[in-house]
Amino acid sequence: MPKFKYTAVDAEGKNVKGTLFATSLAEFNATIKQKGEYVLSVQEIKDQDTTSRANANAIKMKELSILCKQFATMLSSGITIIKCLDVLYQQQEKKKLKAILLKVYEQVQVGKSLSKAMQATEGAFPDFMVAMIEAGEMSGSIDLIMNRLAVHYEKQVKIKSKVSSAMIYPVILMIVCVAVVSGLFVFVIPNLLPMLGPVESLPTITRVLMNISNFMVNSWYVLLIAIIGIIIAIGIFKNTRIVRMAIDRIKLFTPGIGKLYAVVMSSNFCSTMYSVFSSGMTLLTSLELTTNVLNNSVVNDRMSVVMDEIRAGGALSNSLHKTQLFPNMMVTMVSVGEESGSLDEVLEKTADFYEAEADEAIQKMVSMLEPIMIVIMGGLVGTVIIGIMMPMFGMYSAVENQT
Repeated sequence: MPKFKYTAVDAEGKNVKGTLFATSLAEFNATIKQKGEYVLSVQEIKDQDTTSRANANAIKMKELSILCKQFATMLSSGITIIKCLDVLYQQQEKKKLKAILLKVYEQVQVGKSLSKAMQATEGAFPDFMVAMIEAGEMSGSIDLIMNRLAVHYEKQVKIKSKVSSAMIYPVILMIVCVAVVSGLFVFVIPNLLPMLGPVESLPTITRVLMNISNFMVNSWYVLLIAIIGIIIAIGIFKNTRIVRMAIDRIKLFTPGIGKLYAVVMSSNFCSTMYSVFSSGMTLLTSLELTTNVLNNSVVNDRMSVVMDEIRAGGALSNSLHKTQLFPNMMVTMVSVGEESGSLDEVLEKTADFYEAEADEAIQKMVSMLEPIMIVIMGGLVGTVIIGIMMPMFGMYSAVENQT
């Protein structure tokens, strides 16, 4: 979804700066008008620019979780926001986060609200967090909002940690596989195959192995340049819309992986929607922030259609069903919440359910990947061994026939 950076004048005649997500410039203008502000300048921030800035300044999710938890504890004890910031700054050991907290502290001291001060750090704090804190400031429940943010980011860290932990074993297997096969091609095959006779008399698979081995031994620098080139290309193009769309489509629609991703995404969607919607934000604002948290370009495009349908008077559950992104059970639960008028409670229960489902899906993925990686490793090593053994058996047969 496009993001607009703007400067405006509020009802009190003060200049305000900020960013806002909107499907179009017309929707941006309508939203600003509803806030009672007059736009002085507006600029659309391209996806690549937004991502680059966020990557450079963004605070890690685990640090956000700890920060929100500490903030919530101090605020609930009656400590003022300025004092909280001072304490957090004094105890912070990481230079980057310490500098960010100092900037927020100085902005709050000169009269800015906490949300505006965080927004001024240019991407250090997520838009989701800034919007939640702004809602807490308006409702006078910033301690409650901080507690919800702490729980939200703690869940996000937990899911990310489980996925990372689940991938450790398959990655190790892949590294071992590449190391073993490379060792065979570089050290074993060059010493063995010349003893097996003329190249013309060798089986096809053996000649292919010899060619690969010769390339890796004599032209290794070409392979190294190719690998470095691929890494550089990924770094340059990974944030372009075309590449992001392709990667996000793979996540969503690849058999096996897509089902796991849908479960994890459903857990994130319900958990985030509950946090935002139960804080008193409108359904459209809640969907906008939740879509931003999901961080998938394909989902962004389809959720834009969902928001358009809701503006036209459509039901959330029907619009979510049309996206074909979420499990039927989740859509049904949302429908029940809409009909009963308790959407926030239903979202909370559904989030807990899909969090457990995500744990189970991750374990299934690991149990599926392990045998696949072992089969691939065995197949590669077996192919090399067969290519070496076939001419040997031919030599033994020839010797036996001569005798």
